[in-house]
Amino acid sequence: MPFDNRMKNMQTPGRVHALCKFLLLGSYPVETVKEFIQPNSADKIQANEVINLAKNGGLIELDKQNIAHLNVPEEIVRDHQRFEHYLAVKAFPITDFIFGRFSAWVMSRSEKVMIETREELAERFFNEVTKKYQATNEFNKDNIIAWMTWANFFGLGHTMDTKFVANPSRRIQRLLEIDRELQRNEFISFKKFMKWLGENCPELDGGKLNLEFNEQFASQQLSFALSLGLRTLHDLKFITLKNTRDVEDIWYLQDIPMHEIPNQVTEIMVKG
Repeated sequence: MPFDNRMKNMQTPGRVHALCKFLLLGSYPVETVKEFIQPNSADKIQANEVINLAKNGGLIELDKQNIAHLNVPEEIVRDHQRFEHYLAVKAFPITDFIFGRFSAWVMSRSEKVMIETREELAERFFNEVTKKYQATNEFNKDNIIAWMTWANFFGLGHTMDTKFVANPSRRIQRLLEIDRELQRNEFISFKKFMKWLGENCPELDGGKLNLEFNEQFASQQLSFALSLGLRTLHDLKFITLKNTRDVEDIWYLQDIPMHEIPNQVTEIMVKG
């Protein structure tokens, strides 16, 4: 998979994408690739980490002569949005992979995640999650910096003053932009939308990764992160949330009394 359990700050999405773009030009010896990633440097530590991430994720492969070959279709590498989606499909669905598990855990942590330091996140993730798997401390504060960079890339939120604001609006929007399953410009039941979301975003409410940490989903109460993300898309007029009286199947957003949709939703429309 393209994300190991000890993420490095130097393994950025931009460098991984640049590596794949470089290999569109042809296959090259690993030393040439390293020089492209980290020119005029003797140690090439950064280049090695980027190559290892891409190799472990199946984005590139090295032959017996140590020649690097691209292993991603050209049309995906040339399209930023498709490349992002291609990596997301590799990164999130595996239930025993720390990147996805940590993402799902953060997405279920309510608004308190916005005031937790990286050190606090690392300690609480270890105590609440890692210990159950009888593993060592897999994410320290430096690994979390790297996670935040990738979480931004995948649209799960953004970093502000070293804290992470969980708002998966861009993650959902980008997925809807390439989706051909959900109807457009007509209201569908919110239950149907949540089924689609759980199948396509394992780290969000209803997904197989998220369910381990989300105790409220069974009562159809949405997390703070997803509530914020859906309200953001509603305010941007990318979707329309609707609460119809006398409909029994009600889903509950985190309550914001001053918002157009204060806390209940029964239907949703995806625009365009």
